[in-house]
Amino acid sequence: MKKRKLSLEHIIPFAGLVCLILLFSVLVGGKFWRPYNLRSILNQTVLYMFGGLGLIFVIAQGSIDLSQGAVLALSATISAILVNKYGLWLIFPSAILLGALFGLLNGVIISKLKVPSVTCTLAFSIAYRGLLPVFTRGGPIYVPFKLFDLYNFENMFPVLVLLTLIFGYLFEYTKLGYYSKAIGENEVKARNSGVPVEKMKILAYVLCGVMAGIAGVFTLSRVGGVDVSMGNFFELEVMLAIFTGGVPVTGGMPTRIFRLFVGALTIGVLVNGLTLYGVSAALAEGLKGLMLIGLVFLTARFTRGREAAIA
Repeated sequence: MKKRKLSLEHIIPFAGLVCLILLFSVLVGGKFWRPYNLRSILNQTVLYMFGGLGLIFVIAQGSIDLSQGAVLALSATISAILVNKYGLWLIFPSAILLGALFGLLNGVIISKLKVPSVTCTLAFSIAYRGLLPVFTRGGPIYVPFKLFDLYNFENMFPVLVLLTLIFGYLFEYTKLGYYSKAIGENEVKARNSGVPVEKMKILAYVLCGVMAGIAGVFTLSRVGGVDVSMGNFFELEVMLAIFTGGVPVTGGMPTRIFRLFVGALTIGVLVNGLTLYGVSAALAEGLKGLMLIGLVFLTARFTRGREAAIA
């Protein structure tokens, strides 16, 4: 039986998270470990985890989705309008359906028309952002106060567990997950081996859109309404969480669900710790950007090493 070696590729994400926790425990003292602060970290990272559960299928295929934040905003906006008109029961069905439809549109154009994922999703992101003022009519849209109760860890955690079980099973134990990683390894070989590449790409973008819609519901419950800036940079935060967890930017077989959670917690701890330490929001964003550059470099280097070893 062949033993799996524990490499730096596996250790670095966990080591980074532990080092950040130790660092801010020293810098800000007991404030970091207060229950309210820990709850704040979890509340922030749960949204990244929701988005990442869908986006990881796309990343595993070596593709990208730059429209997830705009899909979140547009799905939440239309859902808020429907909820105010027909009742709160529509919030999840409408957001999920709208997210799936937007994801389906992405997937069909990318897979059938062979448009690069960066070009397609960036174009749709701009288009969806352009539609937001049409629906909001230049002002905010508020939601019923009952929805505010949804944004707390006690409510979000069971939903996260359920979705993690569903998406984790799909990603790790079904053909959808295996084929997605195979496409990321080598799309041509996957196609020649009988993998239905177009179908897998469409399904990946549909799942990504579904999770954007669900994240939109919880974002609505957090802010209490919709405006045109909703979901700005959300997809970049989710991608940062995925890559911070050690997922290669090229996707493939090393892509694992648990890496998303490690990365999301790392980003949450970093942002929270910098805020407690008094670092400005602008500088914190700059540090996150530098972190992403470093992680892209490291994962690219590990990927080259893995490919050379396989060859």
